[in-house]
Amino acid sequence: MVSSVVLVVLVVCGLVGARPGPELQARVDKLEQDNDVLAKSRVAFSAGLSSNMEWETTGPFDVDTVLKFQRVVTNIGNGYDPETGIFTAPVKGLYFVHLTGMAGSSGELNAGVKKDTENMFSIYQKSGTQASASNAMTLALEPGNRLSVHLWTGNTIVGHGRLTTFTVVLLFPL
Repeated sequence: MVSSVVLVVLVVCGLVGARPGPELQARVDKLEQDNDVLAKSRVAFSAGLSSNMEWETTGPFDVDTVLKFQRVVTNIGNGYDPETGIFTAPVKGLYFVHLTGMAGSSGELNAGVKKDTENMFSIYQKSGTQASASNAMTLALEPGNRLSVHLWTGNTIVGHGRLTTFTVVLLFPL
């Protein structure tokens, strides 16, 4: 019985005095770093062009114009700024980007998503008013990359709350 007590005391003393080796500490540090990245990687944004349910036509404009989506439904991570119409990636990752639009009074819709200054994808519809187009893409973004939707010169697009939408979701950090 005494030997059992002595053994328990020795084991407890050994555990209390034990220090993690460099490999264990490196793993703990890596897990803490990964946890910080995951905490910052909750990013999801979705908005409609118009904040009301009125049939509103935007455009045509004489120059390509950044659309400002006013009906922000979700903005987790605060990546989207409705004042500028720009989504800024907060973390490096793979993002799902989706754009849907409805042709306005011109009967022709031609708009696209830009990453910084590069055209990434477009939507196009020329069959008349009340016709819509949609497109999506996954994009690898770096922190600070900016996504914006541009209505190309001479085209129109309809707001009406939910008919024209822009969505960005972080699938996973890279």
